[in-house]
Amino acid sequence: MISLFITICGVLVLQGCNNANGNASNIDIAAKKVSDLFEVEDEETVKEWETSKIKDSTEQEQINEAQEAIDEIDMNALDQMEDYDNAFSLHSAVLIAQDQLRKREGIRKAADNRAENEQIKEFIPDEDDVVWKNNKLKNKDILEEFMKIAGENGENNTSEIRVVNDKGAQGVLIYGLKSMYDKNADQSWIRVTPDDSHYIATENEVQDVFNSRQQCGYMEKDEQEGYYKLFECRTHWEYRLIPTGNI
Repeated sequence: MISLFITICGVLVLQGCNNANGNASNIDIAAKKVSDLFEVEDEETVKEWETSKIKDSTEQEQINEAQEAIDEIDMNALDQMEDYDNAFSLHSAVLIAQDQLRKREGIRKAADNRAENEQIKEFIPDEDDVVWKNNKLKNKDILEEFMKIAGENGENNTSEIRVVNDKGAQGVLIYGLKSMYDKNADQSWIRVTPDDSHYIATENEVQDVFNSRQQCGYMEKDEQEGYYKLFECRTHWEYRLIPTGNI
C-alpha cells in the first residue's frame, strides 16, 4: 500500500512541474483529478505516513476520469527520473482509490443484503402444516392423503392443507391448497393460494413459484424426478411443488 506521504508529495511535485515538452498541462490536470479523489489530510497525518482515504463522495466515474487524465501524460517525454517516479505515484494513487471503492461498495452491498434479509417476517408453521426443510418432509402422510382425494383424483371431496417450502436464509414459500368441487358442473379442481411475503428472491433468480392464485386439475407424486407436482394449472401445465422425502 502506497503511503499518504508518497502519494500526496507526488501529486504536489507534479502540480509544480513546468515541463517544457507540453506535458505540464496534462500533469496538472491529472494531479488535480487524483487529489480530488482523496480526503484532505492535515500535516501531522502526512508525517505519520498514514494511508490516504478516498472521500465518501468518490465514485467510479471520477476514478475513470482521473485514469483517463493520467493516460494523457506522455511518459516517454519525461526527462527526469523524478518526474517519472512522480507520474508513477499518480497511477498508484488511482489503484488505491479503485481498491478502496471496490471494498466500500462490497460493504454497502453486504449491508443492503443484511437489511433486506432482516425484513423477512418470521414464519412459524402450524403442527399440521406440510413442511419441506433441510431435505426432510414433515407431515408427508397429510400431503399424500390430500393428494388422493384432491381435484380430479377425488370423488366430490373437499379438503384443505398448507404446504411450506423452507428456503433457508431466503425465507419460506407458502401454498394454501384446497380441493374444490362444483356440483352443478360436476367438476373437481385444486385451488392454490401462494404466499411469498416471507421470501426474498436472490438477484436475477428465476423463481419456480406461483405469483397469483392458481387453479390446477390434480396432484401426483413424480417418483422419477422426486417431486410432488400439480398438473393442468392455469399458468403451468405442470408445477413442481416440493421434493419428496420423509421425516
